[in-house]
Amino acid sequence: MLAIPISNSTSTTISDLFGNVPFFALLDEIDGNFRVIKNEKEGNGLEIASFLSKYNVTATIFYHMGEGVYINCLENNIAVYKADSKTNTIDEIFFKFLDNKFIKLDATNYKTLLNSGAESCKCGCKE
Repeated sequence: MLAIPISNSTSTTISDLFGNVPFFALLDEIDGNFRVIKNEKEGNGLEIASFLSKYNVTATIFYHMGEGVYINCLENNIAVYKADSKTNTIDEIFFKFLDNKFIKLDATNYKTLLNSGAESCKCGCKE
């Protein structure tokens, strides 16, 4: 299951923030179907990964994310991928994910790929 941060329950594009996002689209990586859930940890980015793991999320994608949130995802066995555009739709994400078009963060690249969007971040991610 891939968690995609979205700005409202009817949005079909990725949100540019992660820790303060009010909803997630949970995308089935096999059939492309998704459902939307309310982010019960909105504003507390450091607790989002443990929240998402309850929904069997194994991966997430972001446009802005801080290092603390990233490390928390790793601690919860959630792979993290960098979105190439903040206008990616859920359908585009599904097909690009299938084609391995997103960069997966790891120990060699995460420091250069993370960007918390600190000017509007309130989640405690500590860029």
